[in-house]
Amino acid sequence: MKTTVFLLLCLWSVSASNAQPSNLIGTWTVFEMTQISGQNSQKMTEDQFKTEGAFEDYFFMEEGKFKQTGNLSGEGTVSTQEGTWKITENKVIMTLQLGERKMDVDYTYELKESTLFLTRTSPDGNMKIIMACKKK
Repeated sequence: MKTTVFLLLCLWSVSASNAQPSNLIGTWTVFEMTQISGQNSQKMTEDQFKTEGAFEDYFFMEEGKFKQTGNLSGEGTVSTQEGTWKITENKVIMTLQLGERKMDVDYTYELKESTLFLTRTSPDGNMKIIMACKKK
């Protein structure tokens, strides 16, 4: 009996750790972005996004599927990447297929009311990007 209960608890904790919050599933669009580098901070507001025709959409789908599309890459064109997503503690990790290779992009995430905040810090810690997203 103890062995059965232990195995059930182990299976439950593994499935719970791989679970994806259903409140993230859907399409999210970036409406505000802040870039912090040292003492400098640069913010792009929703009005600036509209004026410049800039956008970035994140599609968190069932079964861990993911897609992002937008024109914030700096290349001036719309690009789309597909892959998977998963939650680990307070991080959302997107594994994107870029040509022949896969790349993990991880963000610290926080959901406050109806706004999703995605924060990414450069590996050297010198730059941070905070994106505020709303569900479409």
